[in-house]
Amino acid sequence: MSAAASLAKSGKLILVISIVVFIAALVVLLMTAGLGNATQAPEARLPVAVSTGTIKIQSGFETPINVFGLVESPKAASLSFDVAGQVTTLLVEEGDVVSQGDILARQDLQRLNARKRELQASLERANADLALTQVNSDRTTSLVERKLESAQRLDEVKASLNVAKAQVSEIKATLNSLNVEMRKATLISPFDGVVNRRFLDEGSVVNAGSPVFGLTSIENYQARFAVPADVIDQFEVNEPVLVKVGDINVAGTVTQRLPIRNVQTRTVDILVTLNSNERVRPGDMAILSGFRSHTETGAWLPVNALSNGLRGLWRVFVLSNEKNTTLEARIVEVVYTDGNNAFVRGALKDGEIYVNEGTHKLAPGQMVSIPSQHKAGAR
Repeated sequence: MSAAASLAKSGKLILVISIVVFIAALVVLLMTAGLGNATQAPEARLPVAVSTGTIKIQSGFETPINVFGLVESPKAASLSFDVAGQVTTLLVEEGDVVSQGDILARQDLQRLNARKRELQASLERANADLALTQVNSDRTTSLVERKLESAQRLDEVKASLNVAKAQVSEIKATLNSLNVEMRKATLISPFDGVVNRRFLDEGSVVNAGSPVFGLTSIENYQARFAVPADVIDQFEVNEPVLVKVGDINVAGTVTQRLPIRNVQTRTVDILVTLNSNERVRPGDMAILSGFRSHTETGAWLPVNALSNGLRGLWRVFVLSNEKNTTLEARIVEVVYTDGNNAFVRGALKDGEIYVNEGTHKLAPGQMVSIPSQHKAGAR
């Protein structure tokens, strides 16, 4: 019995010792954790360094706009004959460069030449009749002066002379008209340019006014833009501008601002004469850059200064002055953004210091530190 009692007493002692050791270890662990928190608490309260800018309130802002237009030639014409006839000769092809006065095509002149010879023969006969009538008139005048012929006969001869003169004048006028038709049977370039199209082939019979060639001027091209009425005033006549055509920028000058407004689009056309035709063709799309003014009180901020707020709004962290290192959240509304900067309106004051990046790591009431040199605010 004494051995069993001794064994039981020994087991109880071991259990008590184990409990005491466990409690002691737990106390030591809790004390260690408390000391750790005590040492870390001051570190958690250290201010966070932030990058800042200064808010600049303004009464409006400008947004860029692009006005689209087309490149066109200052002169373009469809050339045709003034008279009907058969085209016998085409002297140029598409793409040929021609000068003013160059002959481009001719019509068949056989019919006109035959008519001309007929009129020339009629003119010779009329001149012969006129000469004979003139001789008779002179002779009759002499006889009347000598009282050998009546005055009535003299009147008849003079009337015949006038008729003969009128016939000669009529034939000459018809001949001149025919010469004009013969000249019109030759198609001449009205200005320096490039043949951009040929509408027919040799041997074709054309009516008066039927197009034969298309001609485009080789002078500096111009671009026509339909500009909205609210931005037209920024494009003054004789003002230099930059026009984007494809992947190149071409310098130009505003040469015309038309005095009428398009009824459907309410736009006003302007013409920009390009300084160079290199790599530019009529029909190319052109872009003219401008700006639109907006009346709105707010400030430009970098988009990195914005963080998500409530109900789809945005917030900005500000400090009222450099000595106040506690963040305040201000709710703002984004009016416009270009991807890098945003124009916002809200409870902002001119001159306030705001955090311009890293706002997703911050919270209202947080302590921050400000570098000695502020970064410049957004535009």
